[in-house]
Amino acid sequence: MTQNRFGRAVMGLVNGLAYGGVLQAGPVVPSSRSPEDPQIVLIDTDGLHELAHVHLTGPSKGWWPAGPLISRALIDLHGGDGETTGVVTPYGDQAEATLEALRDIERDGGPSAEVGTAHRFQGREFPIVVFDTVEGEHSRPLWMAKASRAPEASDWMRSGVRLFNVAMTRVQTRVYVIASGSRIREVARKAPDSPFGQLDALIGTSGVRVLPAKSLITPPELHVPRGEFGDRLAEVLSRHVEVSDVDDETMFYASFVAAIRSARTSLWLWTPWVARRVRMILPELRAAVDRGVRVTVFVRDPSDQLQKKPANLSLVEDLRAVAHTIVPMHVMHQKIVVVDERTVMLGSLNALSQSWTREVMVTMRGAYFARKILTHEHAEIFARPPKCPRCGQDDIEIGRGAKENWYWRCYNSRCPTGGGNKAWKKDIDLWRRPGSESASGPPGPPRVGPPPPAAAGTSVPRPRRT
Repeated sequence: MTQNRFGRAVMGLVNGLAYGGVLQAGPVVPSSRSPEDPQIVLIDTDGLHELAHVHLTGPSKGWWPAGPLISRALIDLHGGDGETTGVVTPYGDQAEATLEALRDIERDGGPSAEVGTAHRFQGREFPIVVFDTVEGEHSRPLWMAKASRAPEASDWMRSGVRLFNVAMTRVQTRVYVIASGSRIREVARKAPDSPFGQLDALIGTSGVRVLPAKSLITPPELHVPRGEFGDRLAEVLSRHVEVSDVDDETMFYASFVAAIRSARTSLWLWTPWVARRVRMILPELRAAVDRGVRVTVFVRDPSDQLQKKPANLSLVEDLRAVAHTIVPMHVMHQKIVVVDERTVMLGSLNALSQSWTREVMVTMRGAYFARKILTHEHAEIFARPPKCPRCGQDDIEIGRGAKENWYWRCYNSRCPTGGGNKAWKKDIDLWRRPGSESASGPPGPPRVGPPPPAAAGTSVPRPRRT
């Protein structure tokens, strides 16, 4: 069987997966290409921290910020060369997140690339393909990591091989695979005949290149050797994101305070731990509240080993006196800042406790992507915890059950129900509109987006303890 669409590296990969070795290169397929013109590029997401964390939307599907971030830069890079890009991903949620990110950079009133699942792109082809696998270093292995043709493989695992093949064979010139390099190697050791196993075997051969994503997402003042191809992509990526390298307290203060001072309507913080650093930030948060900014903070619950220390609990109370809403979450790890539903900061920075460690935060601007982050974090719903109907107090935390269900839980030690397994719990309805019902009172009007700023001459309500 002769093909003239894609290069020899792609052909070598899919030959063993789906074609039994019968594919042959036609006369128009070049025998070799420059090292700076690879056919397959693995964008290795290891080391991207929160950017490469997969947000599950089901047992074996989800989305992650790394995909839209990198896809957006790749589309811009090749659009400048007059090449069309197709973004392929296994999951509708990831396709939707990427489309939201692309809407923030639409030109001429239309999307800058086609984005969809592999099923949608069957029979299509593009000069450039971005295959966003949504497989992270520290996240649960999903469909592409479990794809297999082994005799014991399920139909779902076998369909994953077909999906991988479709995604890889949509390309004419170059395909980018966005995935964790360590996840690929892990799968390859256990299943060398799997799609990731076959891809891993090609790394280091002609036409296949690995580009660490963390080398692309670095502060401009740091020189990282990437080669001509990597430098070009990093330059394009810098148009879409700002990278803050936080390696001392001065840099931390400048980066985070600038974000707070820019806020006009809302400030959302996911910061697992609250430590002495918060004392530096409290005056800025208080000033934001005074000018009409609604401040919502998600922190780890009081059972956390660090958070339950008396000094940390006292600092959380100081934070409660300033912010409108403080919501404890059990075993949270997110490190996110969203300003005015337009600016997102993601990375390894713990905003209210970072100190004497080197961290990196990536800032993306765009209302569509910011709202996508807030939606997937269930921000509006999680920011409205009810009072405990047993004790009437608002010492409520958010937990997650073994079946991935979210629930409210009372952690007040004086609650009549007691603590531990007897504590009051209630599943969180993620489908209701925020504000449509409350465990502590009658339904209120739904609210979407930040509250309107206070009118001239009116006073801004002080935060309540939540």
